[in-house]
Amino acid sequence: MSRKPSKFDNSSFHKEGKIVSMTTGDVESRPKPKPKDSEFIQELVETGKANWKKAPAAVKTRYRGIYLILFSIPFIVIPSIEMYRRLEGKSTKKIQQGELLEGQTVRKYDESEKWKVEKESWMYKLFGRDFFLDGFTSKTMTKEENAKK
Repeated sequence: MSRKPSKFDNSSFHKEGKIVSMTTGDVESRPKPKPKDSEFIQELVETGKANWKKAPAAVKTRYRGIYLILFSIPFIVIPSIEMYRRLEGKSTKKIQQGELLEGQTVRKYDESEKWKVEKESWMYKLFGRDFFLDGFTSKTMTKEENAKK
């Protein structure tokens, strides 16, 4: 009968009853492979300008990722600051006060029309009622339960 090979025979963790030889090689003494200087790197060192047509794909991908991260920072920071100011009550949302008619005349909205325009806005539909609206009185902003009755 021959012995069936175990799945642990080649495992470095399961060495029971086996002689283990330890190698004492310095990691630092191993020669490190030097990266091959591409035309892109040579031209970059000589001129100081990057010729992206000669750049390797890995360099292009990394540069594009960094560029997109830096490009997105203002799109994250500016709305975050405004949201913080709105929650603290330091900033108010402006509402539409009227409409421009033909002949450059302005017709002012009354409170019910302002409230109707606000309810039809996409911000109201997404986030609900805004308690820091500029232009409403407390009498016109009734609670949702009272408005349904």
